[in-house]
Amino acid sequence: MSTSTSLPNPQNSDRDTPTLKATDAILKVGSSAFVAAPAQKVWETLIDTSTWPEWNSFVPRVTVYSQPDCAPNDTPSPILQLGTKMTFHARMDPTSSKPQKSTDTGLMVKEFSAPNAETGAPGRIVWAFDPDAPSSFSPSLLVVEREHEILVGWLAYVVKWMYGKKLDENFELWVVELKKFVEGEGN
Repeated sequence: MSTSTSLPNPQNSDRDTPTLKATDAILKVGSSAFVAAPAQKVWETLIDTSTWPEWNSFVPRVTVYSQPDCAPNDTPSPILQLGTKMTFHARMDPTSSKPQKSTDTGLMVKEFSAPNAETGAPGRIVWAFDPDAPSSFSPSLLVVEREHEILVGWLAYVVKWMYGKKLDENFELWVVELKKFVEGEGN
């Protein structure tokens, strides 16, 4: 991963999410990478979950089960948008070639704004636990938002103890693989 000294914290561990303050975090996980490609190409790759099996070994599969503009009997688009409800099927040991059961997490896109080349505004997508998803935790036990800062409730300490180091590694792998894919090194 290449980082710039101009970034105060290239792992983004000091950034607040829309509803959670970084200073309140029990576990903060983040990564960043500079990608030699237009922001729009990176954005389009990130929001198109159908490309994830090609580059994302940590979350190689996403099941989108609800889109705001999707009729009840239609198949939802794999393209993320505000209000998308989905399940991440994560591989907690993505570098292993051994078969493993996925860790499924129900999420919902809470904030969505594409990068704007004219104004220089960055793209921002925030997903968080979907409390209505099957097997979801009560928000009093665990709150997770896009920067994968796990806050609020006693269960966050268990997640930190059990998965903290592995999540650090996996999110670093996520951005490295996204970078390689978008830059054409992973095809």
